[in-house]
Amino acid sequence: MGLVVVGILTFFYIHNHHEEEKVDVYSTLSELTNFKLSEVQGNYFILHFWAKWCEPCAEEIPTLVEFSKKAQFAKPLKIVAVSLDATLEEASLILPDHGKSLPVDFILLLDPEHKVAEKMGSYQYPETYFIDPKGKILEKWIGPQKWTKPEVSEFFKNKLI
Repeated sequence: MGLVVVGILTFFYIHNHHEEEKVDVYSTLSELTNFKLSEVQGNYFILHFWAKWCEPCAEEIPTLVEFSKKAQFAKPLKIVAVSLDATLEEASLILPDHGKSLPVDFILLLDPEHKVAEKMGSYQYPETYFIDPKGKILEKWIGPQKWTKPEVSEFFKNKLI
């Protein structure tokens, strides 16, 4: 029985991975209100799906903002944080300083109907993608990340040389 479960889980992961590779990241993101392609195209960026109502997201998002404030790499790294809340005002309530002092490279967008998240293959929040300047998904992480840990900065430092 255990092998059957492992086999199903492995197939599901591989299937999702192939679907994500087919996603046109830039055209998918262009479906978001206020998304400006010029802000990310040609840059490495982190695409992060989160929501105020998601407890792990609420705990993680302040650390992502902190990471963005301290991030200094050889190449620019933008962060596109897409809230799944009904409004940006609602989402901003859990951001440091209610989102009034976000770093310049931290782009806050809204996907209240989860359409863009679903097209990206995101269903278990928070979910994070690392995307290259051509719009190719390099990495995907499901669940909260430890953004303030030195290993995270080291990972991006090695990728952005």
